[in-house]
Amino acid sequence: MVDSVGVSMARATKAQQRVRRQAEAEARQAAESKKRTIRSVAIGVAVVVSIVLALVVLWPEPQVGDTSAEAWDLPQLDGEGRVALADFRGRPTVAAFFASWCEVCEDEIPQYLAISDQFRDEVNFVGINTQDSGRGMGDAEKWGIAGVWPLAEDIGNANGSGLSTGTFGMRGSPMTVFYDEDGHVLHVQRGGLSGSQLLSAMEQLFGV
Repeated sequence: MVDSVGVSMARATKAQQRVRRQAEAEARQAAESKKRTIRSVAIGVAVVVSIVLALVVLWPEPQVGDTSAEAWDLPQLDGEGRVALADFRGRPTVAAFFASWCEVCEDEIPQYLAISDQFRDEVNFVGINTQDSGRGMGDAEKWGIAGVWPLAEDIGNANGSGLSTGTFGMRGSPMTVFYDEDGHVLHVQRGGLSGSQLLSAMEQLFGV
């Protein structure tokens, strides 16, 4: 009887040890898995940060004072004439660069149009179709800026658009360039602006 009890206790002890060892092994696996996940996330964050920093470092600065930036003369998008920056001297100017493939422009340009109507006696607005292949006029008509804003076609257009990419280093679309009343570049906004953001920029830059 005593031997039987001893054998039962030994078996119970071994079973407990197996359970404990299994639990310890599972805990170690969970800890290692957590460490691997943390390492993977850290590496991913480091890669994203590196890319962002590279873009910030490589992103070109506005070419303030450059003659080509301040004296452009472009063909009309909706006619045979020319549209020149010199035409807008005397009042600050907002030059909105747009393209038919630009999804952000779908929301941005109509908001710009409403603001341009509000400040028609104080601020010039001009639309410049860029990095496009002849479809910009259709969007200009759809957005309501045709016949309201002067509309120009960028130099070379398509991927060789000289003013947006060559002068301002534009990457993607849209882009907005703010000029003072003498035609000097005040600010280059690469990327979209909401109506409220445009108003804030105009207040800061133009004092309107």
